[in-house]
Amino acid sequence: MSRKVKELRMEDVVFKPTLQPKKSEKKNAVQKSDSLSISKAIEIVNRQMQLQGLRHKTLLTYNQAMQKYVKFLKLETMDDINKEGFMNWLESLNHLDKTTQANRFRFVSAILTRFYDNGWLKDQGKFWKDIKIKVDKKVKKAADEKELEILLSLIDTTSWIGWRDVTVCCE
Repeated sequence: MSRKVKELRMEDVVFKPTLQPKKSEKKNAVQKSDSLSISKAIEIVNRQMQLQGLRHKTLLTYNQAMQKYVKFLKLETMDDINKEGFMNWLESLNHLDKTTQANRFRFVSAILTRFYDNGWLKDQGKFWKDIKIKVDKKVKKAADEKELEILLSLIDTTSWIGWRDVTVCCE
């Protein structure tokens, strides 16, 4: 069975312009005309990062951190982003481990940098670039002589690889 497709002609299309804005235009009328919504900006930046080849898990992690940032500060437009709010958000992370704080800071600042590079945060400048979160690096305890002897005794010296490893360690 073949079905017929009606051909669309210009006479079939009726164009009636309205002077009332659509619902989405009403929302934007409240915002500044040049202000971009946070959700739209995040969507655009996500697409840019996807095209750049960032992995799906990386994008998820960035988005989770950014959504927490946006939710905490109740951000709606790009004009709502400022240094004071950013510092308040950082203070709210004090209950977390320093490594977690540094990671969340890194994720959010990466997205803020994209916003800046796209020209959406030119007025505020890169206020997040001056902030550093110090994380103590855990220093591993060195093996003492007895532990080293035990380790070397476990290597099979009858094979070439084992003999090589023992020789390299003992030089």
